Amino acid sequence: MKSLIKLLLQLARCSSGGVMVESAVILPIAISLMVGSVDFGIGFRTWAAGNKSVRDAARYLGSMPPAIMKDSTGAWLADCPSWTKTNAQNLAVYGNIAGSGSSLVPNWQVSGGANNNVTVDCSTLPSIVVTAKFPYSAVLLASFVPLASTVTLSAQHREQSVGG
Repeated sequence: MKSLIKLLLQLARCSSGGVMVESAVILPIAISLMVGSVDFGIGFRTWAAGNKSVRDAARYLGSMPPAIMKDSTGAWLADCPSWTKTNAQNLAVYGNIAGSGSSLVPNWQVSGGANNNVTVDCSTLPSIVVTAKFPYSAVLLASFVPLASTVTLSAQHREQSVGG
């Protein structure tokens, strides 16, 4: 009986292979946390870029001179002129009113369906509302977690016209 207790105590003190077992348990969890943190950071950066772009587009429309947003009697128009809407959409997506270059958020388009677009609502002038939906592809996390690979992020900004 003494030898059995002696053998069990010796096995309890033996640590060879213990690190391997601990690593096998902890390493996948640590890698998942690191990858998730990086993916969240990239997603937050994408949302921040889209949000800033929408704000810039609304401010662009809000800074239009009253002569453009009002009729000859001084009353607000029922809607923004179409060229101002196009310029604001291009400013949101591309960062310039010409609509040239690459989009600020990957795969973002001026009008690309319900989940990838920029809309401008001037129907309640002097208040202007710019709303956008833009895609975010979870590049890193999608390879580890079987979720939808593309998530639709959105942003909205309301701005008062300077002429109001």
